[in-house]
Amino acid sequence: MKHCPKCGVFVAGNRSLCPLCQSPLTGDWDGEAPDFPTLPSGFPRRALALRILAFLTFAGLAVCAAVNFSIPDHGWWVLYVAGGLASAWILLLLFLKKMRSPLKNLIYQTGAAALLCLLWDLATGWHRWSLDLALPIVFLACMALMLGIAVIRRIPPADCLLYFGESILLGLVPAVLLLCGVIQLPLPSLICGSAAVVFLAGLVMFFWGPFWAEIRRRFHI
Repeated sequence: MKHCPKCGVFVAGNRSLCPLCQSPLTGDWDGEAPDFPTLPSGFPRRALALRILAFLTFAGLAVCAAVNFSIPDHGWWVLYVAGGLASAWILLLLFLKKMRSPLKNLIYQTGAAALLCLLWDLATGWHRWSLDLALPIVFLACMALMLGIAVIRRIPPADCLLYFGESILLGLVPAVLLLCGVIQLPLPSLICGSAAVVFLAGLVMFFWGPFWAEIRRRFHI
């Protein structure tokens, strides 16, 4: 059995480095298997799927660019294709990175989608559709999906109340912008703000104790 001079422990299996301090091990392997089997690293099917999807993305973009350069009279619409594909990849990679926590994933996806809508609005001449329509719809969908995921997956209240609070704060953003005179189309923002107020009332009336305890625990209040 191999030995780590630094930690003073014996390590089973044919390792070259100590699992505790990563120092080189001494001694010879006696053929004994490790206590815990080595798990396969990564997700080969997912990696293969991502490579295929990336290849199809570049291939499709190349075809669109060739068609656009051959017929330039209709404008450089290939830039919109490239921007759309880049936006889709950002959301996909963010989803895969945070998929172990569905509620946190939803918050990240909502923030990224809202930011991408603002950038698209700026890039296309700033027609304010991102403020008037996109943000209220995205934030309202976030609150609805948050409730649906928590109910379907039976997530304990202590594990989801903080994310509910974050979704409520996002839902109040269009109402604040409406009060500040930034939004020109009031109805979507009013609906989103009203839903956020209803969610906030339910959170305070039924789950204020666990919610406040979770805030104190996470922020060390």
